Amino acid sequence: MAAPDLVDLAQATVAVSTLLEGMNLSAHLYAVEPREGKWAVTVECATGSGWQRVELRAGPELLAAISGDAEARATLLAQWQAHLVDCKYD
Repeated sequence: MAAPDLVDLAQATVAVSTLLEGMNLSAHLYAVEPREGKWAVTVECATGSGWQRVELRAGPELLAAISGDAEARATLLAQWQAHLVDCKYD
């Protein structure tokens, strides 16, 4: 991934929002930032005993996932759900 600009960051943030909303987490906060040629996505979510913080990674597939690439979307969701298994879901 080339050095991202503000437009890339805005698109990545929208992509993360869309993906997390689609996961139906009960309560969550997130942040997106470029790191080491990928997107670092920090998610804090409600669990049965409080909150947990998880850092996820995504590359160019993050933007592809909201641009209609169903395979990229499914892959990211599967990876992220494995890390967010303790979160509460609606």
